Amino acid sequence: MLKTILIGLVVTVVTIIAFSVVQSATAQTGDSGLNGQPTSEVVGENEVKVDIFGEINHPGEYSISPEETLGTLISMAGGVTSKADSKAYNPSIYIGTYVSFYIPPVTELPAICVEETIEKVNINIAGEAELKEVGFNSSQAPNVVTYREENGLFQVLEDLLNVKGIGEATFNKVKNKICLS
Repeated sequence: MLKTILIGLVVTVVTIIAFSVVQSATAQTGDSGLNGQPTSEVVGENEVKVDIFGEINHPGEYSISPEETLGTLISMAGGVTSKADSKAYNPSIYIGTYVSFYIPPVTELPAICVEETIEKVNINIAGEAELKEVGFNSSQAPNVVTYREENGLFQVLEDLLNVKGIGEATFNKVKNKICLS
């Protein structure tokens, strides 16, 4: 009887350890995404689900090959609206592991009914002071510059989410005030 209980206990402990090892390995191999960001959901052979929103005619989730470009995704979504800021996205960037793309406006509708052009800062050349002016704080602005120096130019606005100290809240705060060129 004691032998049976001991064997049951050993099997339970081994099973718990095995599950925790599998869970740990899964978290390290990509389910947590690229640089802590989620990656595209695979939906079929060589297809992923990607969201596109903002100044797009038919925003939503689309299935597309990761080897396709943002331009192809934009075409699938009916193209950009007349308010889209062409300096804030790169249609030749490959979908790769990105899960979403935001196409920002070039104008905004203030409290009065007159559209105004948004003064934008180029995140690929802006210094810390300019970055602070659009909403990055005193620790985020130097992190943007450092990331750019170490990793090269930002290819899409969503690359900001890979910068230390920048999360969804900051991205949402600055996404209409920045551009890539």
